[in-house]
Amino acid sequence: MLKRALLCTGAVLLAASMGFAAPKVAASKIKSFTGYVTDSKCAKNAKLRTNEACVKKCVAGGATLVLYDTYTHKVYHLDPQSAVTAHAGHHVRVYGTMAGDTITVSSVKMLAMAKPKSKMKM
Repeated sequence: MLKRALLCTGAVLLAASMGFAAPKVAASKIKSFTGYVTDSKCAKNAKLRTNEACVKKCVAGGATLVLYDTYTHKVYHLDPQSAVTAHAGHHVRVYGTMAGDTITVSSVKMLAMAKPKSKMKM
């Protein structure tokens, strides 16, 4: 009887510890990122990053499409490239998950182009 009770207790403890020993899977939450889909070559150039023809030419020459965040001035790699190809040079909101500096794209929504800041008259 004691042997049976010890075996049952051991089985319960073993089963309970399996939950703690199991690898933790990172909860991948989809977030949104706003910026311009541009090429990796011209991302930091304010005049070229929104030029659709220039972006397509650079991509054809081997550059990759990236998201330039105008708020943080960071460049994020986009994967898969096919999800954003149609939005080259556009102001967009990208939905996806981030790992390091790469966004795995779930969907893309085109936004209106950002308006230039008006100058105050004196």
